[in-house]
Amino acid sequence: MIVLLRHGWTEGGKGRCVGRTPLPLSPEGRAQALDLVDALGAIPFARLCSSPAGRAQDTLAPLAERLGLEVETLPALDEIDMGAWDGLSFDEIRARFPEEYASRGQRLGSYRAPGGESFADVAGRAMATLAELAEGPQPVLAATHAGVIRSVLCRVTGHPLDGLFRFSPGCGRCTVLRTGATFELVADDVFARSVRELL
Repeated sequence: MIVLLRHGWTEGGKGRCVGRTPLPLSPEGRAQALDLVDALGAIPFARLCSSPAGRAQDTLAPLAERLGLEVETLPALDEIDMGAWDGLSFDEIRARFPEEYASRGQRLGSYRAPGGESFADVAGRAMATLAELAEGPQPVLAATHAGVIRSVLCRVTGHPLDGLFRFSPGCGRCTVLRTGATFELVADDVFARSVRELL
């Protein structure tokens, strides 16, 4: 099994296009990170992996300390790179890039912001890394981001990437994948305390 964990709640991102933009965990997010120790601390995870983003690393840190495991940083788990748009407010993006913004709305899965990547790019790198993780010891817990989880869920379920926002992984919530010849979705957007019953 591979468990994808979305990082905890952050602060400073409201109304902004946040891809690689660094955001700290909010007080609620830090509390979520501590709660993971009780929710997941009894599961014998073979590996803990994380996006390079501080918000993902900080979410996993208390659990890693409890389990005595090193966190493996995997760049493929990082959030979508929004290029020139990253960190800008959506109002500013609409004003500065009106045609590009409209184009993104029409082809969400394949559109790349200037200097950035598409959700198809995200799905490709994430799925390749998950396939590698599936070859090694399990279960695996991987701290990542909404864009990555949505993209993976589209690939696993066959849902079009243009409709990836049908999936809404909450902060601090988990998506559980069964590994095998293909990936099978066991559960998505579940509380961490529910994961033990699914493994």
